[in-house]
Amino acid sequence: MGLVALIFLASGLLGADDPLLLNREGAALLYKGEYEKALDSFERSRLLHHQRGERQLEAERWVNIGAIHFYQGRYLQAWATYTQASALVQEKDTWAADVRQLIDMNRAALLQKLGRDQDALEIYSRVRRRTQGISAAERAQMLSNLGALYRRLGDPYKAVDSEREALAAFQQEKDRDGELGAAKNIAIAQALDFQDYAAARAGFTQVLALALRAGNRREALQARLYLGETHFRDGRREQAEAEWAIALAQARELKAPEEEWKALYGLGRAREDRRLLEEAAGVIEASRAKLGRSVLRSGFLADKRDVYDALIERAQGDDEWLSWLERSRGRGLVRLAELRQRLPEDAALLVFWAGRSAGRLRWFTREHSGGAPLRWDRRGQPDTAWLASAPAARRWIIVPDGVLAGVAFDALAASSSERVIERHETWLLPSVAALHSPASRRAGWRWPWEPQMLGIGDPETGALLPGDERWTRLPRAGQELAAAAQHLDGRSQLLERGAARKQALQSAHGYPLLHLATHASADYESPARSRILFAGPEYLYLREVAELDLRGVDLVTLSACETAAGTLARGDAPMSLSRAFLDAGAAATVGSLWVVRDEAALIFTQLFYRALASGADKAAALRSAKLAMLRRGLPENDWAAFVLTGNGAEPIEPFVSWTQLLTAASALLIVAGLWLTRRR
Repeated sequence: MGLVALIFLASGLLGADDPLLLNREGAALLYKGEYEKALDSFERSRLLHHQRGERQLEAERWVNIGAIHFYQGRYLQAWATYTQASALVQEKDTWAADVRQLIDMNRAALLQKLGRDQDALEIYSRVRRRTQGISAAERAQMLSNLGALYRRLGDPYKAVDSEREALAAFQQEKDRDGELGAAKNIAIAQALDFQDYAAARAGFTQVLALALRAGNRREALQARLYLGETHFRDGRREQAEAEWAIALAQARELKAPEEEWKALYGLGRAREDRRLLEEAAGVIEASRAKLGRSVLRSGFLADKRDVYDALIERAQGDDEWLSWLERSRGRGLVRLAELRQRLPEDAALLVFWAGRSAGRLRWFTREHSGGAPLRWDRRGQPDTAWLASAPAARRWIIVPDGVLAGVAFDALAASSSERVIERHETWLLPSVAALHSPASRRAGWRWPWEPQMLGIGDPETGALLPGDERWTRLPRAGQELAAAAQHLDGRSQLLERGAARKQALQSAHGYPLLHLATHASADYESPARSRILFAGPEYLYLREVAELDLRGVDLVTLSACETAAGTLARGDAPMSLSRAFLDAGAAATVGSLWVVRDEAALIFTQLFYRALASGADKAAALRSAKLAMLRRGLPENDWAAFVLTGNGAEPIEPFVSWTQLLTAASALLIVAGLWLTRRR
């Protein structure tokens, strides 16, 4: 798979000014792959502009410095340089719009490289709507980037149209490097999407010859990588191996990790050498580690899953199979023996793997293991034949993968007369590593005046984004909060209507339970815009959720539409609001896979909290509520949408009720009175 990430180098007329000469020199060195020398030229140019107070040119040089970090896989440093550039731009500057646009396009290219395709597309769309400030060269490069993005999003026809438009613009501008990139991307679509290997070979061969003639080592390296892939897919294994071997040597010479792992992955397949595949995974993980805990890590492994799938298919034994699957999600090594110790005695861990051409279920209990292949129907959906091989354990802890993340497992037919919910208690995990160790029963109790639940709901309605105009009052949301609080023994703070502000979430870590009864929407085109409505009107966006401190929150109930749904990130759990609350520190969440009726949400809440208050663990309480709705004859859409993710094996923290406290106090007074009577 190819990904174009072109950097828009600032242009300027050469004159006697040293900074401009240094910038032109740096650009030439960058295309030759001499990155450290290019970095030195750009940095010296930037420093001279800084000393002269030339903020616009200094900002442009920061962007160029970001190009060096970008090409060498230092993505966090690249992002930081774009931030440095942005800090120099003030709204009053006449050149502000142009430079911000330059920075935006580079940020989009970086997000694209990191697998954040929808975020990148959102930036490109915003830039394209502007009619001023885009030069012909910048527009051509943006079209080429968009072409690569359209390919990744599954529209090769639109991708080729965009690349051909870019190619014509590059030719008109006499931009040889841009022309090479667009021609290469057209050949990638011919090879990987249309399987026209003859045309692809001709295209890559031409690009390689032109790149070598122009001294553009980076485009020559890219051409060799994809020429090798074309040979491999066309059954020319020896030719593929030869191209990939040269590409690997060049990638290491240029210190280009993205191209290095691709060459290793190709050679590993051509030579059937698992060691080379493992080396490719090592290069990927070293690049990801450099991102630290940055939000840029999200989606980084999505376009690299093919490497892990190849290793999963070749895994020897369950330990290795599980470890490669977890590493494909950005987690560490796992050991089956340790997982079995974490499992409740009556539970089975169901781990799914959905590769491009194959899939599998592996299940584990404390003592046994088993499995079954997964098959896909004509629509690309998994069948349910695996249910015949599934374990009979009372509890199923499910780790879905790929399209399985959107399956309502409880509603599946376990037999001709029973659904899964009627046989099993289920909950989901985003990964195997998220399996909690069985905790001993809490010894202590909390008092009724201590906080137990923060409930926020029925906000004043309004719409800030198109499509949300349909949102109306939620008259039952207030009843929902009251019903939940009625079943709880601790103190509840309920915020409704104008008081239902998102700022209240800043104190949520002081409550074991958080309940939101409002409107929400999963944005499948741009996950960052998935949102929950609060009074104002104002939104709580997915990224804001992950920034909350919810450590200490035992359960978050998201009684709103589509809170457990989201864009599938290949190799990871969906980018959902429910997942974001887990990332913020909550132990478990209850969310919905689709739109749920207001009446159904109220019924579910009443039944769910009644079961929780009785001492049932979270997963058992969920099952109890859903079974009651099923037996009342409510439609599947009303109950099957609710899913529990996280730690479902434990009950909520026990609180002493006022009734219990007063009863105990009365009993003590009676005993004390009897004792005093006897003493007298």
